[in-house]
Amino acid sequence: MLGSRGFDLWADGYDKDVQLSEENDDYPFAGYKEVLNTIYKLVHKKEGARILDIGFGTSLLTKKLYDEGYEVYGMDFSIRMVEIARDKMPRVRLVEADISKGLPVEFEGLDFDYVISS
Repeated sequence: MLGSRGFDLWADGYDKDVQLSEENDDYPFAGYKEVLNTIYKLVHKKEGARILDIGFGTSLLTKKLYDEGYEVYGMDFSIRMVEIARDKMPRVRLVEADISKGLPVEFEGLDFDYVISS
């Protein structure tokens, strides 16, 4: 299993790899855009929803929700993924954290309409 260090190393080429894999219908991202669109359509039913994205990566889905005006929070265990996502969404609260260790203190006391992970 790829750990946080592996994702840190992969982060700069991640979006390109996702796109190539999706276009060629190859592992590991065959059908990925369909999955993201399905999640987006479900969330989009509630205007102004507060969303927690666990493992947002480079923010392919999170950025779309952010651009639509949703209140987005995110956590990812790869610091490089967090940095890339922060560049795309400077006003989103993004935290480097591993969900296997529980919800980070930055999100304690918050209620979310949706918790997503892609």
